[in-house]
Amino acid sequence: MKSLPKGANALLTTSGRVRVAIRWPIGRLEVDAVCFAVTDAGRVPGDEWFLFYNQREAPGRGIELAASGIQQSDFVVHLDRLPATVQRCVFAATLDEGTFRAAIGTRLTAMADKGETLEYKLVEAGDEQALILAEIYRHGTGWRLRAIGQGFRGGLQPLAEHFGVKVREASPVPDRSGAAAEAESPRVPPTGGAEPPATPPAEGPSSPPPGPERRRHGSRIGVWAAAAVVVALAGLLLWFLVAPLVERLADDRSELPEPSQPVTARYEPPTCAWSDDEVFERYHALGESYIQILQRVDQSNERLARVRQDLIGLEGRCAADFLDKNRHEIEALERLPVGGWLDQALRLNVCAGLLIKAIETALDGEGRPIIIQRLVREADRARNLESDLTNISRDLAYLRNKTERLKLGYHENLEACLE
Repeated sequence: MKSLPKGANALLTTSGRVRVAIRWPIGRLEVDAVCFAVTDAGRVPGDEWFLFYNQREAPGRGIELAASGIQQSDFVVHLDRLPATVQRCVFAATLDEGTFRAAIGTRLTAMADKGETLEYKLVEAGDEQALILAEIYRHGTGWRLRAIGQGFRGGLQPLAEHFGVKVREASPVPDRSGAAAEAESPRVPPTGGAEPPATPPAEGPSSPPPGPERRRHGSRIGVWAAAAVVVALAGLLLWFLVAPLVERLADDRSELPEPSQPVTARYEPPTCAWSDDEVFERYHALGESYIQILQRVDQSNERLARVRQDLIGLEGRCAADFLDKNRHEIEALERLPVGGWLDQALRLNVCAGLLIKAIETALDGEGRPIIIQRLVREADRARNLESDLTNISRDLAYLRNKTERLKLGYHENLEACLE
């Protein structure tokens, strides 16, 4: 069995069945394991591709939640049954209470019938209530496992919405106990067809008889006449106020220039500023920087949790060392080049797409077997490049948002010291 560190990936299998086992330590936490089968866009094709305790099978039984217990959950993925639109199977865990800091040691093990057994162990976690453990994704003609270990705050709902699942809000259940049920629930007629008895009128002195009909009509006419006079006066006053504005707007409109001809948007075909070798060199540099950024953001997330605990335990004014810690983290996060590497990943992704098209064009006009084999290998390499760049771009976009949230958290600590 091969153990993968966070961010690493390895070949799992080329086909067949894969059993994914998720185990977490003994404790009071109630962990719910879930799976999202997503497309290239990172979203489920439909809500039926979201597996959890209330929906245990995907269409065609391509994925099954085979077992779930107090300390474990097992998924079975039939890779050959998955449609081509499903590119990744993302495995995650959520908590109703507590955080994954108390679930360090959770393991995900992927066991393929035809391939190597791979494992990822959670060695660090923050104050999140949802955690993406790993994903199985298409890579050329095979499937690979990537260890992710990325946390989400808020639990299952924001995680599901991130992958495009439409979460329905549960309607509140009214209190049906005792007198509350008697007061709130409407009376339903019996099924036998008999109508319920009418409620008897309340006993008491009868109301006084109404006044003469003529007097009532006269009072109505007087009220309506007074209302008509008020409306007329209000309309006259409004006209005197609005008329000058209308004339001014008309004068201003007459001075406006004639509208210009609509600008026709021109299509700009995508381009790549680097050679093929430079694209792969930049891709490798991107991968190394991505791991460093991921580790730095995780470290800052852990430090924020510790600093928050220190803030809770402070008595009196904040110490200078406490303030320096928060300022240092804010400065370090601001220097983190997440946006620059995200832009680099997106541009490299365009280059990978152009490379694939160029190879496919060359394949269409090629008849020599040796050259065809070489081009097929290059096409697989380019597709793998594009897939990895798509995943890295998505992760960097999340890390950019995570960095902003961390900076906000440290700023809140500083503001709390000034109160």
